[in-house]
Order: sequence, then structure tokens, then C-alpha cells
Amino acid sequence: MESATIYDVGARPLEDIFGNAIARVLDFLIINEPFDYSLGEISQIVPIPIASLRKMIPALVEKGLLEEMGKKSETKTFKLNEKSDLARSLRQYVLAKINNDIEREKFSRRIKAKVPAQGIKNN
Repeated sequence: MESATIYDVGARPLEDIFGNAIARVLDFLIINEPFDYSLGEISQIVPIPIASLRKMIPALVEKGLLEEMGKKSETKTFKLNEKSDLARSLRQYVLAKINNDIEREKFSRRIKAKVPAQGIKNN
């Protein structure tokens, strides 16, 4: 089995609104959905102290936003709960915000480079 390298890409739409660690964890798990992560992996990548995650993750599981997937080497792993309407709504928002930011950045770069948008001809 190949090992994938997962990065915290810095896109944090929920954290930008709510400004807290719970939002940062949700952003990370949404962006890196379909994978599951242990508390240690989340702590290392996001980064948030593992003691904080030990308090936070069970509450998110209880609310149905995350689900416990099983164990990796005797360690519980968690991921976004795809069956949760709230989790799906948050995912939809995060992905729409990221796509909007990408389009805005592309537009900004075209303006700076004075390059016409695709399909527009210069006269």
C-alpha cells in the first residue's frame, strides 16, 4: 500500500469565520475527506495540541459531524461523517469557498498580467 503525504494546505474557510480550533479541525477533515486520521496525525498536521483534540473530537463525534472509523495500530481514527446533513452542508460551504477563492485569485492574476479571460478576444 502506498503512503500518501497529507499537508495542511492553509485553506481554512470555517476557521476564517469562527476563528477556533474546532473549525480548523473540520476544515482539515473536509479538505482531506475520504481519509481517516488518528488524533496524533491531526495534532501533527493541523497543528493543535493532542490534549485539546482529546476533548474536542468526542464532542464532534457525539454531534454526528465526525465518525470513528476504527483503529490504525491500536489507535482510533476519525473522519468527516458523510451521512450527517450538517457535515455535508459544512463540506459544501468549504468547497464552494475554496473554489470561489481560486477563481478570484485567477481573475486577480489575469488583471495584473493584463491577460484577457478565456473566450474574450482583443480588438
